[in-house]
Amino acid sequence: MTSIKTARSGLIRAGFSAAMALIAIPALAQQVTLQSYDGSITLRGNLVEFDGQNYQIATAIGAITIDAYQVSCEGDACPDPSLLRSEFRIAGSDTIGADLMPALVEGYSFALDADIASNEINADGSIGLAIEDLSGGRIADIEIASLSGEGFDALLDGTASIGMASRPVRPREAQAFNDANLGNVTDPTQEHILALDGILVVLARSNPVRNLSIEEMAGIFAGEITNWSQVGGANAPINVYIREEGSGTRAVFEQNVMDVIGASISSTAEVIENNADLSDAVASDPFGIGITGYASARNAQPVGIEEVCGIVTQPSAFNIKAEEYPLARRLYLYTTNAALPNHARNLIEFVNSDAAQDIIADAGFIDQGISGASMNEQGLRLASAMMAAEDLDQLSDVRDFASLMLNAERLSTTLRFQPGSSLLDAKAQRDVVRIAESLSRGGFDNKEVLLVGFTDSIGRPDLNRALSERRADQVLSAILDAAPGGTIDTDQISVLGFGEISPVGCNETFTGRQVNRRVEIWVRDRV
Repeated sequence: MTSIKTARSGLIRAGFSAAMALIAIPALAQQVTLQSYDGSITLRGNLVEFDGQNYQIATAIGAITIDAYQVSCEGDACPDPSLLRSEFRIAGSDTIGADLMPALVEGYSFALDADIASNEINADGSIGLAIEDLSGGRIADIEIASLSGEGFDALLDGTASIGMASRPVRPREAQAFNDANLGNVTDPTQEHILALDGILVVLARSNPVRNLSIEEMAGIFAGEITNWSQVGGANAPINVYIREEGSGTRAVFEQNVMDVIGASISSTAEVIENNADLSDAVASDPFGIGITGYASARNAQPVGIEEVCGIVTQPSAFNIKAEEYPLARRLYLYTTNAALPNHARNLIEFVNSDAAQDIIADAGFIDQGISGASMNEQGLRLASAMMAAEDLDQLSDVRDFASLMLNAERLSTTLRFQPGSSLLDAKAQRDVVRIAESLSRGGFDNKEVLLVGFTDSIGRPDLNRALSERRADQVLSAILDAAPGGTIDTDQISVLGFGEISPVGCNETFTGRQVNRRVEIWVRDRV
């Protein structure tokens, strides 16, 4: 935690200040004294501005801006201490609220060089956190309420400043916010992608079954497949465990698995109301099966998923981060267009920052940091591409792709587009900024960066190849636009298009076609 406090706090505070609106206070341009809490620094000057985060004072050596949370302020012009304090509620999905959100609030407090003064479980089960500065002054009171469903109702009725959700907002829910003049909650300024997760189908480790098809999973949870021998296991009854109705975990599973065969989850399934307890129940039942989140697998054994076209995908961190695991999902924080309390706004900035990624990973979730996989580690994907080739020309293209990428590493950052659109989706827009920042800082020095476009199989192969290259070129333009002028060496970036040759999902399904329309990022040593 020390590294979060020291190495990263300056960067985070700088990012926060750019987003702060000016707060009017009386008696500006009167003298104040600012003193660090350890007494090592004392500054005197006329207070020119206070934006809710920083003081700007005019001194004999010029204007100085200093973080208001790092110093005490003495003088008639000092703002009311209440302006530095926030009280707000975060409500919604227990997948986020149980462990991840408290850890992020703690990380945020360290970024402020502050401390969690109290961490209490309230009578209603919510978590109460208090943040104090180094002098012991209370600067934030935060309540985290984990609900059985998502946080949209609490956000809509104003009882929460931030909503936690383990699924995206539904159209009717978004319309309710619009009707209430609370903005467009699907806009990136109100829909914040916090982390990635995967819905795992888990068994006891003693169960020999290692892969299940979508249809087999649906049949099991619908009660149509009742014996493990029907799916290659022992001659034993199947015991089904499921999350309660309304949970995001269950909703994602129903949408992506049960709806495929138009079935409902059997009423005989045992309902358990949190992911960790469900995993433990399955792990202790040699004939059990259930669903849980990636962060809650614990001692249960996840199975691979075989899709309708034969592609098998394992629930690895890389596959979830690249959003190629069929049951991958995004975890969200939502806000309205209403003014947020200072620390609520700053907390949103923090969870979107690089500093939050280690905290997300430590909590067992999939962060949005960049990781890599060699072509050797993409073996299943290459085998699937060869099997999907419909003629010798496509097989030759697959071989060309494999040869070109033989000594390259694929980055987990995979850019996708809004459904039916050439516009990058919300996550891709943020990922473009991350890649641009890394390139600008020299993160890929001595590397060639390959932007490689792919499409689904709808349409002529030659047109798809041209389309995939245009999409990759579009990503290049977005990266250059996101970087400060002249900070990226364009000679190190190449644009390629391979069309439909390497599907990561089944083109027979809408979801499969959607994940196949993508731009991958590969890197290799420059020669």
